[in-house]
Amino acid sequence: MSPLLTVMLLQVVDPSLEAALQRAVTRESARVELTSWEAPRRCKGTFAPAPFESSGRVPVRVRGKKCEAWGWAQVRVIVAVATLSRDVKTNESMDGAWTVTDAEPSGEALAQVPSGATATRWLRKGMPVNATDVRTGPKPGSSITVRVMMGGLSLEQRGTVNSCSGSATCATLPSGKKVSGVWSDGMLVVGSGS
Repeated sequence: MSPLLTVMLLQVVDPSLEAALQRAVTRESARVELTSWEAPRRCKGTFAPAPFESSGRVPVRVRGKKCEAWGWAQVRVIVAVATLSRDVKTNESMDGAWTVTDAEPSGEALAQVPSGATATRWLRKGMPVNATDVRTGPKPGSSITVRVMMGGLSLEQRGTVNSCSGSATCATLPSGKKVSGVWSDGMLVVGSGS
């Protein structure tokens, strides 16, 4: 379909469809752009799109006074995404290496990179930053205090940070046991199931 024809078709779309699509998007702070609409012309009424979080084709129920039909809305979902402004090496600080841009998100795209976060892998300039791309806390190989919580009991011992993906911090205890948890107040806090 030509861009001119698409624009002409969208000009005749009921504005309440765009409002209904905006309410149906489940991704926080997202802006929805309607790019095409396919539906029976004989049925006009209220629109009830299925919930969605990403760009693509969305089924929409149309309910009129004497009709009910289904249509398809092709949408683009746009959110603020942290995007790399330069290459970042594994375990390198990401401070100052990103800017916020509007983009179609993929995966768990972050709107901001936490201060002091480091890269979990080699990242290229222009990439959106996902939750699995960043790590907060100390660098692998660092000696840290590990607090293991078991019900009302709390035990602390030294451990060595090792690499793991996502926002968790991982360490190896002197016994060789590998644990993961949350970096908080300068130590790794681990639940009894880790």
